[in-house]
Amino acid sequence: MAVHKQADANETESLLKQVQALESEVRGVVKAQLQLAGMETRRAGESFVRMVAFAVLAACLVFTAWAALVTAAVIAVVNSSVVSLTTALVFVAAAHLVATFYIIRHIKRRSRDLLFSETSSSL
Repeated sequence: MAVHKQADANETESLLKQVQALESEVRGVVKAQLQLAGMETRRAGESFVRMVAFAVLAACLVFTAWAALVTAAVIAVVNSSVVSLTTALVFVAAAHLVATFYIIRHIKRRSRDLLFSETSSSL
């Protein structure tokens, strides 16, 4: 009977050591995964910041090119004596305002898609 109890105690102790080893291993794996996720999150954040910076730079370059083209068109129209400088500038400003109005209207229409209305109605 004493041998049987000692065998049970050894089994329990062995099982306890295995559980502790498994717990230690799981902690190590979880820690490694969290560190990896942290590093990848940092890398993704840095990439996002670079992408935004390049997008701003590209937008500035496009704006500069657009301004140069509009300026060239205004100069060409004024030099050909079709309209005065003031009239040409007013026309360009009005055209830009109309385009801005339509773009904002389109953005507002598309913003409805951000509400997840189908998902909300299915819940």
